[in-house]
Amino acid sequence: MGGAEIFISELLAELQKRHQITAYTNYRQFQNQLRSHAIVAGDIPVVIDIIGNWKGLFKAAVLLPYAWLVYGAIVFRVRDAGVILISGFAEKLFVSFWAWLFRVPVVWIEFSPLTTLFEKFFGFPRVWYWLAACFPAKVITTSRHSQFGLLKEGILTKQQLVRIPCGRNIAVPARSGIIKQQEVVCISRMEEGKGQDILVQIFALVHKKLPSAHMTLVGEGAFLTSVKKQIRTLQLTKVIACLGRVPDALAILQKARICAVPSIWPLEGFGLVACEGLALAKPVVAFDHAPINEIVTHERNALLAPDGDLEKFADNIIRLLTDDNLATRLGRSGAKEFQSFYTIEQVAKKYELLLQDHVKK
Repeated sequence: MGGAEIFISELLAELQKRHQITAYTNYRQFQNQLRSHAIVAGDIPVVIDIIGNWKGLFKAAVLLPYAWLVYGAIVFRVRDAGVILISGFAEKLFVSFWAWLFRVPVVWIEFSPLTTLFEKFFGFPRVWYWLAACFPAKVITTSRHSQFGLLKEGILTKQQLVRIPCGRNIAVPARSGIIKQQEVVCISRMEEGKGQDILVQIFALVHKKLPSAHMTLVGEGAFLTSVKKQIRTLQLTKVIACLGRVPDALAILQKARICAVPSIWPLEGFGLVACEGLALAKPVVAFDHAPINEIVTHERNALLAPDGDLEKFADNIIRLLTDDNLATRLGRSGAKEFQSFYTIEQVAKKYELLLQDHVKK
């Protein structure tokens, strides 16, 4: 489960307070998450992966005729819907085509720039996307970074794109007192580019100057094995804990002093964990890198290091672990920022107004 799935489930739960929502997914864990919010979540009995690896692409080619029929049947079933909101990559062509045939308006969510994906498989994903781009009335992006990247590709028009940030359903603590424990927490899917390996190197520098500091990494994924090996190599097993997937990541973050967001991933579209840090009044440490620097501001609710400057990143962590006044000021400012811009109620209202403009008359 990544930030996109968490956000969508909370967004639909908020919209469902005023509208009838039906969701479809081929991802069982996401389906369970939707159902936990009392959202009707149907199953898509086929997985078409055209942006993964060659094996997935070959399988997709074999299943293509079947997939067209499956998605056609789903859209036919919901043909009386006011609007269809699409987030999956392959679905943007499948569902959009059938929706056009049955005269149901479609709106896309595009979380990230797609340049890296478009370059795969000799540009086949780019062609797929180009074929679908004529269908959506609007394409919602989550950051200026994503919006600029999508426009740069020259497939979507400026008129199609609209920017709405992500949000979370988190109750901001009534009192945001400073956590005395020198604890840093990073919550993210374990994937190369998310920066956990870089953060381990950074924390090695922190440990030399501040041996009492501790860090916890939360998240699952194939990259976890490499990160654990790196921790052992640097002899940091006593000061860095890897918890993998946990039932409640926010409970772990609540007990931390700092929220670390080391991502340098080219497909990063927003950085939801930064919002979570703000909501819980945790000062954020990150690289001064889009799109994270659209959510947090240096010396206001975060400390940002220049791209690639591991020593500065480490110094920022040490400053926050040793300066109670600074950590308190940045944390409280972050909580106010979250309440002003990133609550799920505010974000859902923007979605609602946009979708209502394109509901089938």
